Amino acid sequence: MAERDRNPRNTPGGIITSSAFNYAVKFFEYADTKFPELKKFPIENRHAALQAATVVSVLIQQERRTPGGAKVLHADVSRSFPPSARHRCLTAVQDLSAYMLKRDRDSIGLDEIPPLESLTSVDDKQLGGVLAAWLGGVIMDKWTLGEADKPAAAAMSRSAWTSAIMIGRMIQPKGK
Repeated sequence: MAERDRNPRNTPGGIITSSAFNYAVKFFEYADTKFPELKKFPIENRHAALQAATVVSVLIQQERRTPGGAKVLHADVSRSFPPSARHRCLTAVQDLSAYMLKRDRDSIGLDEIPPLESLTSVDDKQLGGVLAAWLGGVIMDKWTLGEADKPAAAAMSRSAWTSAIMIGRMIQPKGK
């Protein structure tokens, strides 16, 4: 009963998921004029994909801060998606995690977000490239980005990484 009564928005996972969604919405409001070609793709998919990229970026950054201490945070994030969007959003996080880890998607449990510690030593620029490739594939349905597609994909990737930095600051204990 206590699990059902708690407000997930007040947990680190809730802050991560709701803030990532808010940043995704703001990005696509901006992108409507800068990258109008993105408007032809369903908004729910765009939001879920960019939210997933931001969530995974936060988790990587937090694992860098606290090596090995992210298991509880991963579980909290998994539980914190709103029921109406839980399947779509958690699936996007799992799909991106599998893509980045080069892992079989079916090896990830139903509600699991896998450990991302193997990605903590990867250079930020390289992570950004992987995020851009995945976002381009998922949002624009272009798994091989042409020159015309790279600016939009790179902008989404930068937005996810920068948003993750801001969210990371929100969940850090005061005084750290």
